[in-house]
Amino acid sequence: MELRQLKHFLAVGEAGSITAAAKILRLTQPALSRQIKALEEEIDTALLIRGAHSIHLTPAGEILMTEARKLVKFSDTMIEKVKSTAAGEPLRVGYAPSLAAEFLSVAIGRFTQIHPRARVSLHDWSSAEMRAGLASGKLDLIVAAPCIGVPEPIRWVALRNYGWQVVMPTGHPLGKKQLISAKDLAGQRLLLFDREQYPDYWDRVTGFFRERNLQAKIAGEFDGVSSLIAALEGNMGIALLSESSRIDPSQRQRLTARPLGEGPGRIEVAAGVQADQETPLQVMAFIAELKQAAGAV
Repeated sequence: MELRQLKHFLAVGEAGSITAAAKILRLTQPALSRQIKALEEEIDTALLIRGAHSIHLTPAGEILMTEARKLVKFSDTMIEKVKSTAAGEPLRVGYAPSLAAEFLSVAIGRFTQIHPRARVSLHDWSSAEMRAGLASGKLDLIVAAPCIGVPEPIRWVALRNYGWQVVMPTGHPLGKKQLISAKDLAGQRLLLFDREQYPDYWDRVTGFFRERNLQAKIAGEFDGVSSLIAALEGNMGIALLSESSRIDPSQRQRLTARPLGEGPGRIEVAAGVQADQETPLQVMAFIAELKQAAGAV
């Protein structure tokens, strides 16, 4: 009995006729009939009751259909595993560049030296997109900031924590200060990450202003760090960012950063995996490299 014969038998049983199954399989009707007949002769059992325009499964045919489905599924899974091993196991990582840029590349370098067949793919997504990707299985791991006080179906492994800084256009009055206080932010035009895509960031920053009765105008919401930096360079306002967000040398003439003395609490950066599933060994190994790289920064 060949796997090909079982697949063809499944097609006949599911289509309800040899003619219909032959069209799906792109075979001639006589050729498919011969294969089914050969299968019946090999196991010495009638599998089909043949009618003028349709077929019905015998009790033995019903049993073979059930067992053949299991065998074909097992075979397909086995083949995918073999192909995956030959190509290298994928590791899909979602990350926030402003939080993980300092140590992520170091971790990847170490990990791929130890696991040369692994294929690490990076996804620069918003915090909402990362959580959705992890829940749907599109991502194996995320590097982000856990939501404070909000239960999540994510198991977090702490990596590093950061303070806050105020980033502003060069020449802004606050740039004359070496350390920005909370009261210095009153009345400023704020540039924030989008509330829907970055709800954790939004809640922390707006909560910080609310708790201290600081009045400020939200001058814009942005879907990522690149668009926010462009708005800063366009002199639209100031932004509160993690101190891990570095100003590129090409931007230093246009932007200034100053530490925020009293910020919305330090930002914890962590590696997150699905809490209700067993973490694969490859993912655990990568998290270990993340912890080591983050500790060395």
